[in-house]
Parts: sequence; C-alpha cells; structure tokens
Amino acid sequence: MAKKAKHEEHENLERWLVSYADFITLLFTFFVMMYAISAVNTGKYKVLSNAIVATFTHKTVTAHMHVIIPHSRVTPGKANPKVKTVLFRAMQLVQDKSSSHGAMKVVQSSEGIRIQIQAAFLFRTGHASVRKQALPVLKNIATLLSKTKRDIRVEGHTDNVPIHGKYKNNWALSSMRAVNVVTTLISLGNIDPQRASAAGYGQYRPLVPNTTPENRQKNRRVEIVVLKEKTPAALPSPSPVPAVTSPLEDIAPSDMGGGGGAPPSPAAPSPVPPVPTELPAPKI
Repeated sequence: MAKKAKHEEHENLERWLVSYADFITLLFTFFVMMYAISAVNTGKYKVLSNAIVATFTHKTVTAHMHVIIPHSRVTPGKANPKVKTVLFRAMQLVQDKSSSHGAMKVVQSSEGIRIQIQAAFLFRTGHASVRKQALPVLKNIATLLSKTKRDIRVEGHTDNVPIHGKYKNNWALSSMRAVNVVTTLISLGNIDPQRASAAGYGQYRPLVPNTTPENRQKNRRVEIVVLKEKTPAALPSPSPVPAVTSPLEDIAPSDMGGGGGAPPSPAAPSPVPPVPTELPAPKI
C-alpha cells in the first residue's frame, strides 16, 4: 500500500511582527515612565510652596493643592510639628536655589533650625558689611522668617587667627557681623525686632578644629537660628497655710454655760511674797 505524501509546511514570514510589537510596547512604557518622573518633581514643588504660604498665613489649603491643614489645629504664634517640618523643607529649597553652592547649609539642632552661611559669601575678609551678592539669599530667608512668630537669633563665628585693623579682636568682628545680618533680615523681611537678637562668639564655638585652612573656612560663618517655641513654665503650687488653733477649741460646752451648771469661779491669784520695808542692819 502506497504511503500518503506529507504536506510541506510553509514558513511564517511575519513572525518578526510579534517581536517588533513587544519592542514598541516596552519603548512606549519607558517614555511614559520618564514623563511621569519629570512631572512629579514640578508638582511637589507647587504643593510645598502652597503649603508654606497656607501654613504661615493660618489659612486652609484648597483642594487642588493635595495638602490639607485644618484651620482649627493652627494656633496663632505657635508652630506645630507639621509647621516645623514645612519650615525646614522651605529653608532647604532656599539652600538648593542658592547661587553659591556650599555657602549655605540648613541643619536641625536641639534649639531649632540652624541656617549656616559661610562668612566668605557674606563679607570681605576682616569686614562686617554685608555684600550685595548675598542680599538675594538673605531676602529669601527673611521672607520665610516673616511668616513665623518664632524668635530668631543671629550668631557670628570666626576662626582662631588674630586680626589687626578696624576691629580689636575676633569677638568684636563676629558681634558686628551678627548685628549687620540681623539688621539686614529685619529690613528685607519686615521682621518684628522684638523677636530678633544678635550674638558674637568669636573663635570659641568652632564646628571643626582650626587645624587646616579648610577647617578655618568652615568655622568662619554666620548662623541664623530659628528657635523652638517656648513652653510656658508651670506656676509653683502655693505652700499650704498652717491651721490656726482657736483658744476656744479646748473649752468644753459645759464650760461655756451650755450644761446648766453654775459658771466656774475664777481661780484665786497666787500669793505674792511681801517685800521687806526695812533693810537689815549691816554687820560691823
């Protein structure tokens, strides 16, 4: 019996379309992901900016900002933990947008938020007048500080190299630099002078040892400290007043005539010894 002839299979010439479609799909997914990443950063900056303004002006954020701060929880003059976080992040944005990278640093400390600015960015060597190039950065800082009611302290620091010239020593130079910076902040941001202060520490509070030129440059700085809210001290409890005992408490009712008996007769006075009227004759 003759075998049936096998049919020859035809080769599929369109198999490349499957691989091509997969490649196009992956490429489209990649570009969508890249676009999503680039769009998120812009949205975050807008949300943060709106949250800053709404928080420090004690207003409720509208729905399109995607951040809601209840008005009832905001107390004028007091910053809750959320406000502190927003202020710290806002200062970091000023740091990132600063024209001179590395000249400004924002850190958290036990006293509050510290904004460290290198002295070379603010002043000329041995001088205390604020440079014009530093005014835009100080303007951004002052704008944020004007939105909060927290106290502000500006600290001046130097290295341990003695100076000669207009200022007698590093203490005088650091103090004058702090005064000029706090005066500039008050004028640029309309800050209440009653909650601002200046202090000069000279060379006595270094960040790092003054052993190298790089370390001395780090120690020459001005720090703007946004202090934490002061918690009201508890009033001391008044001391107990001792009870006053009346002399009538130890008298029985019968002694007061309430028992119907006759009142007690007054006690007879004790006899007084007679005073001699004649002196004894002296013995000879």
